[in-house]
Amino acid sequence: MPLPRPRLPGLKATLVGAMLLTVGTTTAIVYVPWLLVSKRNIDTIVDQVNQEITLGTSQEVEKLFNNAESAQALLNSTLEQNLIDLTNASDRELFLLNVLRANPNFTWVQYGDATGDFFGAQRTPDGQLHFHLRDWDGSRRTTLATVNTYPAEAEGLTPVATETYEMNPPFFAPDRPWYRNALHSPQSQAWTVYVYRSTQTPGLDSTTALINPQGEVWGVIGVGIELTQLSEYLQQQQSSHDGEAFIINAQQELIASTDGAEIVLPQGQDSAAPRLQQLEAVNNERLRMASQTLATQGVNLETLTKLQRFAFKDPATGERYLISFTPLGQLDWVVGTVIPEANYLAAVNRNQRTLLGVIGLFTGLTAGAAVLMADRLIARPVLGIARTAAAIETGKFELDQLGAIAGRTDEIGQLARVFDRMAQEVYTREQKLKQQVRDLRIEIDETKRKKQVKDIVETDFFQDLTAKAQVLRNRSHGGGKAPQSKKVFEKS
Repeated sequence: MPLPRPRLPGLKATLVGAMLLTVGTTTAIVYVPWLLVSKRNIDTIVDQVNQEITLGTSQEVEKLFNNAESAQALLNSTLEQNLIDLTNASDRELFLLNVLRANPNFTWVQYGDATGDFFGAQRTPDGQLHFHLRDWDGSRRTTLATVNTYPAEAEGLTPVATETYEMNPPFFAPDRPWYRNALHSPQSQAWTVYVYRSTQTPGLDSTTALINPQGEVWGVIGVGIELTQLSEYLQQQQSSHDGEAFIINAQQELIASTDGAEIVLPQGQDSAAPRLQQLEAVNNERLRMASQTLATQGVNLETLTKLQRFAFKDPATGERYLISFTPLGQLDWVVGTVIPEANYLAAVNRNQRTLLGVIGLFTGLTAGAAVLMADRLIARPVLGIARTAAAIETGKFELDQLGAIAGRTDEIGQLARVFDRMAQEVYTREQKLKQQVRDLRIEIDETKRKKQVKDIVETDFFQDLTAKAQVLRNRSHGGGKAPQSKKVFEKS
């Protein structure tokens, strides 16, 4: 049994669907490229923001390194030319304090002796200057510290306060990271990033080992920079953007961050040997996202040579973040950013809603106009022709409704005129055919009647009956010879 043919949609539905498909396709052609371009623009903007932060941070870090190198060169030159006697307490204190005053970015100008003693000038966040003298007692393994405090604007050697105490844990200069690192490269400047015990925050030291003519190490001298100023700089850079910026090394240890609380080590760590905070151990959720991205994407910070950007979707909120990593070009430091995509999608979404509203309104008006025009200009005339054809099929030649349609000058009007002429011809031919059928029917009836009469006359019964009738007539007229029956029939 053949399957029933599927019912196709009507003409009006087809026209309306075609109109809506055309409008929808046009809308998609306009909207989809715009959306894709918007997303590419967001990526471009985020890359520009990253480049701006990276460039500014790189310049800030380079300035710190250059200042440290210049100060280090000054210290080395002064000592090589015997312009300062480190054994003279007043001379060395004045010299180190003046070097610190001349470099506002420095936190320490320090010297560690091979015997374990230490002295250095320190700048605290409140602007005061301190001179630390730490005497190591090898027999008792204790350190006696003396701290002289000076106002920031003071130039002489008159401290406003002096404090003496025994350090706990004790301080032995050769055990400090900056000292050991300088011994590993005695012929060059050494860079050390570690945690300052006094503030529990990351610091950067530039140091050089001092070696006497006999090749023995006298000590290590250098400058130290507390890296909280890098965090403050990142906060200024990121103030116009909602997100996080940070600096880490190749071991994913946090150097600086816009979240200043994260670079201060939590309480409970060994104060004698505090370590830099690991990125994965921070409390800041966005910084943890960066750590997860490094793990899931398999990023090797040691071989990173250019900006790499990744997308991270928060499983809890569904919000997307753009996370980037860019090498700074100093040591193994990398600057990273975590920027919510919503920062830039807010305007895009707002424009998207506006565009969708305009497109929806345009689509509705266009679709309505298209439906109305399709109904009046195409569907109704064609359906009128179809109804006329259906009426003709049933034998009703009602061609009045073709008059208005045939008056049109377009293809549908031409179709109506052709159909009207065709219908007129069909009607005329049908009427002629009917007349011919009637005439033929009359002829057939007459021929049939004659044949029937002939068939009756030629029967023996009719001839016998006719003969008997003739005999009866003859008798009624008084006798006489009766004629033959055939002649009697012909006369009658």
